[in-house]
Amino acid sequence: MKYVLEALAPLLISIGGALAFILILRAVCIHVQRPREARRDTYTPLSPTLQWMNTAGAILLATNKHSFRYMGGVFYPGNENKQESVDSIKRSLWDYWEIQGHESAMDTMTRLVRSGMRRWYGEEMQKLETVYHGYSEEELIEVARQENPKADEDSFLPKMIMAYRRYGENALLGWDAGRAAYIIQWCYFVGYVSMEEVLEIGVEAGKMAQKYFQNWEEMMESYLLGGQYWQREDASDPDSMTAERWKIYEALWKGKKPYKKIPYTTIAFDTPLSREIITDRYGIMPEYQKYYRKE
Repeated sequence: MKYVLEALAPLLISIGGALAFILILRAVCIHVQRPREARRDTYTPLSPTLQWMNTAGAILLATNKHSFRYMGGVFYPGNENKQESVDSIKRSLWDYWEIQGHESAMDTMTRLVRSGMRRWYGEEMQKLETVYHGYSEEELIEVARQENPKADEDSFLPKMIMAYRRYGENALLGWDAGRAAYIIQWCYFVGYVSMEEVLEIGVEAGKMAQKYFQNWEEMMESYLLGGQYWQREDASDPDSMTAERWKIYEALWKGKKPYKKIPYTTIAFDTPLSREIITDRYGIMPEYQKYYRKE
């Protein structure tokens, strides 16, 4: 019996190796075939609410080449002591938002959530509708071609009016809510607001967006429309900011480098949002805090 087993040993090893290879191959196939939504980033230390807020501002966060793992892409242990980082964010808050302290931060972010650019958009579209009432999309494109022979449905005039006819001023809600959820975290990083105020603004903006939109796609398309309205440009212009932001958005959805993790599948759009503070000062959940350096 001993000699029989010795003779069969190479065969048994060969069979075992083949079975192991098959099992490994099967596991790989299962992972590849799983829906994208099932491939989660299992090492994101932020609370669900803060993850949602970063995702709402994903296009801006990615444009700034910051990390989705941290509050506002920038607040991690020790970075608040790097004066260059703090000064850079302070300059951006002043240059783009005229925010220079607690009062201006809360006033600006509150107005952004409750009216924002969508109010100006609504007022302008009402005026344009008196001029172009009854015009079809094709007719609006023809009007746009009087200034730009290459105009199409993504040009400013037809794009803005058709969006307004479908959604009203809330066509830009994703733009306002996404920026509020993200920029309030920058205000926190430089010490202008508290964590309680971050969650106050972020949750209010988030719940409004969740009430109006069905998914991340709808919210992000609204965000991109807002950027186009702000720049007053044609999205089909390859040199436009809007075209560049669309490329970033598409790269985020496809998980292309450098965006290997897809934020829109890391956190569900309908995630319950909470003002309860369940993290440390950096927004990091208790189970992850041991991995991050403390002061």
